[in-house]
Amino acid sequence: MKKISIAVLLFFVVLSSCKKDKPAGNYHVSFTVNGVNKTYTGFAVVHKETVSGSTTLTILGGNSASSFDDYMGIYIDNSPTGADITAGQYEDNSATFTVLTTYANGGTDYESGQSVAEDGIFYNVPIANHFKVNISSMDANTAKGTFSGDYYADGDVQTGTKLTITNGDFYVKTQ
Repeated sequence: MKKISIAVLLFFVVLSSCKKDKPAGNYHVSFTVNGVNKTYTGFAVVHKETVSGSTTLTILGGNSASSFDDYMGIYIDNSPTGADITAGQYEDNSATFTVLTTYANGGTDYESGQSVAEDGIFYNVPIANHFKVNISSMDANTAKGTFSGDYYADGDVQTGTKLTITNGDFYVKTQ
């Protein structure tokens, strides 16, 4: 839960420091949540930053840069090992990277990723669809990829409402 809170905090820090202009082109973060399609095009960005040898990559999708209650955020951190974050697959059970994600939907934060997977093991709650993100391409201007997984309200695998996110797709502009 602590790592999820850090990811959400990072989302707001990155969001508030980003330019407020609307990206051109077909930049988007889209997915299906419990069978319902959702697409963000107003604000679809990726931010990669290295501080004191630790690199983080944050992918954000929302209706606007100030949409704090309706967004998708994906966070990858290399601090466990220092490995480079490049195109490739990242999973919630990685020993090499910290992988977290939050889907905020009208005031409820649904979380998935490493902390949720660890809680599932601790509380003996099987997670059917572990969170995975595949970055198919990433350069100085854009990132593209897919994601999916089971998300739990407030990251609580025991009592939180579960949402299944499938068909996740992003094409985001570097910010």
